[in-house]
Amino acid sequence: MKSILLSSLLLLTACQGLTQKDEVDSSRPSRAFTFVYSAQLADLEPGAKDARIWIPVPMDTHDQEITDLSIKGKAGNQPFSLGNDFFSQERATLQSGGMSLKLRPIENGEGRSLCIQTQGQPIDLKLSFNVRRYETSPHKQAGIDEANYLGSNARIPLDGNVAKMAKGMNTDSNPMLAARQLYDHTLERMRYDKPAGGGWGQGDAEWACDSRHGNCTDFHSYFMGLARTKNIPARFEMGFPISAGGELEEDVKGYHCWAYFWADNQGWVPVDISEADKHPEMTEYFFGKIDENRVAMSGGRDLLLTPRPAAGALNFLVYPYAEVDGKASPNVTKHFSRILLP
Repeated sequence: MKSILLSSLLLLTACQGLTQKDEVDSSRPSRAFTFVYSAQLADLEPGAKDARIWIPVPMDTHDQEITDLSIKGKAGNQPFSLGNDFFSQERATLQSGGMSLKLRPIENGEGRSLCIQTQGQPIDLKLSFNVRRYETSPHKQAGIDEANYLGSNARIPLDGNVAKMAKGMNTDSNPMLAARQLYDHTLERMRYDKPAGGGWGQGDAEWACDSRHGNCTDFHSYFMGLARTKNIPARFEMGFPISAGGELEEDVKGYHCWAYFWADNQGWVPVDISEADKHPEMTEYFFGKIDENRVAMSGGRDLLLTPRPAAGALNFLVYPYAEVDGKASPNVTKHFSRILLP
């Protein structure tokens, strides 16, 4: 397979379903950094015929600007390199030498995914991009319809214990005040804890309700279930935290998520309840604002990617997901890092 050059790309026309870009208020506090997302699919079984790996690709939103996207890597022993022109398209496809790359919107979520497919060959990739991330406050983000965020998800059902809990709560008729009551209730009921061998980290609202602990996915899924039961639209974003320190370079150890609820007079109001639990002195701040020390990669639950994984809808997408011959592969490694920009 020849090295892939930008001039060889087959770029397709734009499609529906991607978040529209808003004008960004650049007066807000912000961070600028380069983020590097690395993933490898290796140790394939002899005779493997089809190997695929999906990763999220960040987009411009109300709260971040993404520039200089590029990807470099190897499919088998053959190198490939794609630049910003490929990623500037909302839908792009490249097929060459037994490898294909497909950049597609997430059909029922926020963002887009890149799928790299080979004929049973290992895959090694490194996605890098520059980020200008802003502090988030309530806003009405273009292209995100609040009516789409009132229903249930596979792990946020609206007919179980969470719904019973919400229906038993006497909350205010004002969505802002009601959401604050749900926020305070979640803080009181839940604790941030990730014990070895536990069921945390799946964003299962029913599990969180019963266990009363977990990580950011569990906190925010529980809150979203409560809010939706109260007819308050609520949504979910996945990304990575960036330390507030001034180190030039750092490894990023894992993902982070946060949520939004809708209030007609405010728009999408951000909350970061798990951070408020870890930092009680920030409880007031994290209701209505979230800091600029993060980058969003995707949003939504029960995500339908293109091409479709054999597993069907994915719970959420932040880490790489891979399949070999139609079965989820455990042989995926990952590494994330960031470098501060001036």
